[in-house]
Order: sequence, then C-alpha cells, then structure tokens
Amino acid sequence: MQAFGPAFAWTAALLCFTIGLLGVWLPLVPGLPLMALGAAIFKVLQPDRLSWITVILFVLGAILGQVMELMASGWAAKKAGAGRAGARGALLGALIGLFFGLPGVLLGPPIGALLGEWLVRRQPFKQAAKAAMGAVIGLFAGALGKFILGWGLVVIFLVDAMWIHGR
Repeated sequence: MQAFGPAFAWTAALLCFTIGLLGVWLPLVPGLPLMALGAAIFKVLQPDRLSWITVILFVLGAILGQVMELMASGWAAKKAGAGRAGARGALLGALIGLFFGLPGVLLGPPIGALLGEWLVRRQPFKQAAKAAMGAVIGLFAGALGKFILGWGLVVIFLVDAMWIHGR
C-alpha cells in the first residue's frame, strides 16, 4: 500500500486533523471522528510509521468527545440552577436537535432546559431562562473540551509518527 508515498499520507492526515479541529466548533461537522479517520488513513498508507494504539486512542477520543459534548449542556444547565428536569431537558434537546440540522443542534439544549424547568418543574420563566443560558454555556464548554482533546490527539499522533516510529 506504499503506492501513494509518505507525502500523500501526511497531507491526508493533516487535512483531516485541520478540518476536524475546525469541526469541533462547527455543529454537524464530525470533528473528532474525522480526526480518527485521518489517523486511520495514515496508518493504512504508512503502516510502519504509526502504532495501532494511536489509532485506537483517536477512536476512543472521538467517542469520549461526543459523550462529553452531549453531557456538557445538561451539566452546565444544572450548575446554572436547573433541576433534574432541566438537565434532562437539555440532554433530550441535544439528542432531538440532531435531527433538525444546525438550528436544532444550537437551539435544542437551551430549549430543552427551558421547557424542562418551566413546564415540568413549574419554575418562573426567568429561572427557566437562566437554566437555558447554562445549557448554552455548556455547548461552548463541550466544544472547548473537544478542541483541547483534539489537540492532545494531534500531539500523540506527532510523537508516535515522528519520534517513536519516525525515520
């Protein structure tokens, strides 16, 4: 599988990493899974330059990032004063929002937290809105966590490909 050469493998991997790091900030762009794909492509094209452990770490990082992003809105809503209904509403809003494209991804968690607090817990609208703002903060916190995780994966990749298995 050496037909493409190392330059193509590096270019493909770094392109996936760059788009992936941007993707953690852009809803509906699978940032960390794209980075895992880049590591897998590099491993297939340059089998002696990267360990399977690194590829597995990328896959586990992608899974962890998705879970972290989904959980962050509910956690932040709870920190902003939401009860169990508001936190669950934020999580449910995040999951339902996935089916409605960009607006759903951005608006699902705060709407879910707002409705959970206002309709289920019967909190005043102002308190419910505070929980919704917490869910919005959670969205950004989740993206920041994924961004940091993504950079950590890039560092692991570079150490493995350049110093451990580098030539």
